[in-house]
Amino acid sequence: MNYNFYKNLETIEDITFLNDNNFYEPLPNDWLIIATDIKNSTKYIEAGKYKDVNMLGALTIIAVLNINKSLELPYIFGGDGSFIFIPKSLEKQASQALIHIKRLALKAYGLSLRVGIFDFKVLESFQKQILISKQIVSDSLSQVVIKGGALEIFDELLKKDDTYLIKESLDENFNLDISGLECRWEDVKTSKDETLTILIKAKEEEFYKEIFSNLDKILGSISSRSAITQENLNLSFNDEVLEREASLYSSNSLKKIFIKQKLKLINLLGKYLMDKKIAKWEFYKKRVVSTTDSEKFDDMIRMVVSTSFEESERLEEYLNTQKCLGKLNYGIHKSDSSLMTCLIFERHGKHMHFVDGSNGGYALAAKKLKEQL
Repeated sequence: MNYNFYKNLETIEDITFLNDNNFYEPLPNDWLIIATDIKNSTKYIEAGKYKDVNMLGALTIIAVLNINKSLELPYIFGGDGSFIFIPKSLEKQASQALIHIKRLALKAYGLSLRVGIFDFKVLESFQKQILISKQIVSDSLSQVVIKGGALEIFDELLKKDDTYLIKESLDENFNLDISGLECRWEDVKTSKDETLTILIKAKEEEFYKEIFSNLDKILGSISSRSAITQENLNLSFNDEVLEREASLYSSNSLKKIFIKQKLKLINLLGKYLMDKKIAKWEFYKKRVVSTTDSEKFDDMIRMVVSTSFEESERLEEYLNTQKCLGKLNYGIHKSDSSLMTCLIFERHGKHMHFVDGSNGGYALAAKKLKEQL
């Protein structure tokens, strides 16, 4: 079994190379696809539970990654769900991890999680495939790039066909490991006028290169449109923010108060070390900014960016024009900030920070996109 399939993939440095098939490999046929989705997520998001939804999406990923920390696995965070790709040998453990997460989700957040596991036989009648590449975002972060049209098939089947749902019973002796999952930052205020969460799905793959070129012209460079900046990163001392992490470890009110006080002390120490620029803490915020997934591609463009009102208007004019020409469909959600859910594998080493727009971000942008399809 090719355990190091993803680790050994050739990497691309620029997402605009996504049209070059030389950088892609098909997912090995002895690997599986895990798809997760939160039932009625739009309803919960519109009721203000978007941060709980985000936390649960990230929780499904870290629970699987922690099964074997020496493996490098590709995964996608979609706000209210996820895709995770695993070798078949991990199926039993991954199933147990996610069954436990289903129970934890209901207990901690009152959310119901769907989990499905798929293999390639599912795609035989759909004429779709999974092609995978790996993009180097920074010295500290690489992220998966996926095309082939298969993910939307898995997403649709997960929601409409119970055949693929995990059916194993809960093993009470399974050791669920969610260490590394954190949510200790305040919402990150936009550095311009607003934060846009954007989904763009082109009708033809070749058109993405032109789209990226126009995004650069309208929104500026990736660094200038970044939704996450060092200046706007602030550790949280807010009980409501820290409640989400505390709820994962206890449902007892008194114990949660203790956990939140502990997290506040940790944040106070972290703030002091960063403010005083002590040792590696001087560069901690820089590491966070360089390890965000603000822009990515998995059969569509996903972006969370800061824009001026003028840039937003020009972007919407461009996308609407291209939509009317039959070249793409899109969804945009606007807010004044973004939020991060963090996977910390090493405090001063490997990080991954999932970024979504506040008040529903990707989930509500997806709702608008689907209205166009």
